[in-house]
Amino acid sequence: MRFLLTLLLAACPAALQAQQKKVNFDSADKCRLEAFYLAPSSGPLIFINIHGLGSSKNEWAPFQEELKKAGYGYLSLDLRGHNNSRSCAGKAADYKKFTKENWLAASADIEAAGGWLISKGMPPGNIVYCGASIGANLAIKAAAEGAVKPGALILLSPGLDYAGVRAEEYFFAAGAPRALVVAAGNDPYAWESSTQLVKAARNRARQADFLTGGSGHGVDMLKNPRVSAGILRWAGKR
Repeated sequence: MRFLLTLLLAACPAALQAQQKKVNFDSADKCRLEAFYLAPSSGPLIFINIHGLGSSKNEWAPFQEELKKAGYGYLSLDLRGHNNSRSCAGKAADYKKFTKENWLAASADIEAAGGWLISKGMPPGNIVYCGASIGANLAIKAAAEGAVKPGALILLSPGLDYAGVRAEEYFFAAGAPRALVVAAGNDPYAWESSTQLVKAARNRARQADFLTGGSGHGVDMLKNPRVSAGILRWAGKR
């Protein structure tokens, strides 16, 4: 039986790959968070995927498949007040009732995700914060203020100001990681915000690249295979 199993695994290398699983962890301010986790298989990177307002970790499903094919891992989380992350300090949390202060506090969810990965032995420099829409702004804030310093930022349709989370307040923090900003021309606010951020970064010697996202907002741009491929190529150039 053991010999047969060995032959089976040799014939099917995919059987050796870890499977996605649900995990839970707490933010510093005691929000209980749920995420999908897949460890890297052959690549060094792991993406923390942060969804947009009113969405969930489920929006990343197609991109997660691309990450898996590349050998990269991921931790796609439900932000506080969304989907299965509905409890903060023992009280119900609902993004529909969030104030500006609640949204600003949500960057702690990303830091908690990074801390969870570090506790599993992942080097901070191998962690990529990948955020969409307000998730992009929160990723910028988490990288600037948090104790976990990721190796890179990928920002899909960031805005100068989403729900009071102002990108420019955090984008130029000392020691900020390299960033890839992605926006589509038919998404005027995100396009204008993105081009302004990248232009300002170049004027201030802050490493930031720009990728045209085809069409759509946030993860919708990833429906274009060229965009997903461009992101993965950029991420792999360390």
